[in-house]
Amino acid sequence: MKASLLGIVTITLAAAPAMAEPVGFRYEIMWGGFHAGDLAITRDDRESSSRTGMSIRTVGLFDKLLRLRFSAEGSSRLTHGADPASESYQTRYRNRYQEHLLRIVFGLDGEPMTMIDEVVERFAPPPDDDEPNPPVTPESRRGAMDPLTNVTILGRKARAALEGGPTHFRTASFDGRRAYDFEVTVLGRGPISIRDREFDAIALRMVLAPVAGFKAKFRRLWEDAEYTVHLDPDSLLPLRVMTDSFTAATVINALEPCRVAAEQCAPRLTGNSR
Repeated sequence: MKASLLGIVTITLAAAPAMAEPVGFRYEIMWGGFHAGDLAITRDDRESSSRTGMSIRTVGLFDKLLRLRFSAEGSSRLTHGADPASESYQTRYRNRYQEHLLRIVFGLDGEPMTMIDEVVERFAPPPDDDEPNPPVTPESRRGAMDPLTNVTILGRKARAALEGGPTHFRTASFDGRRAYDFEVTVLGRGPISIRDREFDAIALRMVLAPVAGFKAKFRRLWEDAEYTVHLDPDSLLPLRVMTDSFTAATVINALEPCRVAAEQCAPRLTGNSR
């Protein structure tokens, strides 16, 4: 369940067009009908660059079991008439066992390079069955974007599909540990209801294809996992993400707008947030 909670969020959320100030939402993560976590995602677009932030934490019983704190930031270049291109991606991940920092940068040729990959602090021995991720070859990650740049691309392509562009496309991501693709189909535009409030939304179907870097047990879990994603037509940020591909139904609902950095909208990842 830990892998599904974090992965559902980091792999599937979407964003898009240029805004004059940070724009985003605060979300609740529901797993099997229970409030499992809090999430925020924001995007700050400038004339030639974009910065997307995300923050996640578990709550309640899930926090007692997992103690998950995760923050990420992706930076990309914006070029007129072309998809955004990754510049850097950084994550800070904390669970019951350790806190880990990872940073990758993308050269002008798009090749990702790992700059930082270190354990900041250890709290307890890892599980006995813990094992490192299989390596990701240069061929497997070549041409891939970081996950938060790819969510920007996803939103832009969804908007283009409504204007007559392709309704089916593929995105390729590399997060410093794993490479994976998404097959995306734009289903159309229509109303949805969240907490008895009606929203206009763009509906997508997304199917995950692991490429490299997945442990065997997680590859089996993620292979062909299917998600329904509803985007806000104005900001192209998600209003709702749903999947039945894991042990219990998972639903991520937008609760309210967030006009500041993601870590200020959701609980901040700090050294004493345990």
